[in-house]
Amino acid sequence: MQNVTCAVIAAAGMGTRIGLGMPKCMIEIEGKTILTRLIEMLRDHVSLIHVVVGYREEMVIEYCAQHHRDVVLVRNPNYRSTNTAYSFAKGAAAITGKVVYLDGDLLIAPDSLANFLKIAAETDILVGLTDAKSENAVFAECSEKDELLITSFSRTETSPYEWANIVSGPSNMLTDASGYVFERLADHLPLQGKLLALAEVDTAADLIAARTFVNNMLLASTITVS
Repeated sequence: MQNVTCAVIAAAGMGTRIGLGMPKCMIEIEGKTILTRLIEMLRDHVSLIHVVVGYREEMVIEYCAQHHRDVVLVRNPNYRSTNTAYSFAKGAAAITGKVVYLDGDLLIAPDSLANFLKIAAETDILVGLTDAKSENAVFAECSEKDELLITSFSRTETSPYEWANIVSGPSNMLTDASGYVFERLADHLPLQGKLLALAEVDTAADLIAARTFVNNMLLASTITVS
């Protein structure tokens, strides 16, 4: 058993599909940025958080200096010509042990993340999945015998599940990865998957759905408390 001790958040991308002219992690939803929501959740589970910055990095750096001075900022000056796998590898370069890698545009239900990290402590590599709903989904085919044992990834062969852009594994897992994260994961298949309640913000339509997702979480929390 090895607990996840570090998180690497990839926040270097340009977010061209949503076209807001700023890093997607800085989008504010119901009074909090996506980045703050991720950091606040992760603090309960890991001792170290690395945020990889690139596009408009000064915006994220200044924000973290004001609100999250405990995180480590890692620069990816090659953000225009590299992808998330490169940012993950750069963010984990100085880390040893087990890491949870997350895109900086994810909104995750706190209890869902907690369950994921609990299982991750007992699994060498744990892949986050969610119900297939994205416009450009990377589908994850799972074994019929083992419901969430992932046997393949595909952009064309549909499945009830899609790759959720969150994975836990060793700190060197993505070193020298030349393609996408899911392509490196494909080298290790079959892999255990874990279904997560989350929303990803890639497009304007995603942002509308994400606001609904957060409001539903807030409503559920209010009902639970009362």
